[in-house]
Amino acid sequence: MRGACTIALAAGFGSRFESGKRVNPASELSHTLIEILLVLVFVLALHVLASGFELSISLLEIIVWAVGGSLLVIFGSRWLVNKMSEGVLDGWTRRKQTPAEEGLALLRKGDLDGAELVLARCLKRKPSDAEALRGLAEIAFRRGNFEQFLLLISQLLNQPDALRPSERVTLAHRQADVCLEELKDPQRAVEALARIEVDHPGTTDALRARQRIERILAASTSEEL
Repeated sequence: MRGACTIALAAGFGSRFESGKRVNPASELSHTLIEILLVLVFVLALHVLASGFELSISLLEIIVWAVGGSLLVIFGSRWLVNKMSEGVLDGWTRRKQTPAEEGLALLRKGDLDGAELVLARCLKRKPSDAEALRGLAEIAFRRGNFEQFLLLISQLLNQPDALRPSERVTLAHRQADVCLEELKDPQRAVEALARIEVDHPGTTDALRARQRIERILAASTSEEL
């Protein structure tokens, strides 16, 4: 009985303080009600078992063991939830990243050299790897290697099933932006936008691409004059 009291006290204090974290009062109240219900269920279950097997266990001992067992379960479950929220158990719950995803994660952290190494290996193993192409294009852009950027984006656009239609349109416009702003080459910008008209004929995207092409051509003609 003394051991049960010790378990109950330790588990009770552990479940309440949870490393000093602040808890929403409404959420805490609902948790408390559930815990009280759990304790009562344990008391009832142990009382029924003791009566069924005709064990000489007092009601007080049943209550102590029930409280101790309930709080131990509560404390254990809260500890597990806390650890999962802290990311300690991510390895159990999260699928392993693919090499391309690892490379893109390095890119997001700003590690261009590490990302380039990983993504280049991915592309060597699978030349059609869309994620690797996208990542390497972004690296080329950040380094100011705009010709390489255009080449990689073209390789990506040459794969019919690698991108959603909206992504293809966005990348074509980005190619045009680089040609205009970085390379000062309106003709190549027009070629990039013309691809939208070919890939998406009769759509709003094609109409917008045509309007932009006309603006670029008009601006080029004005500069020549």
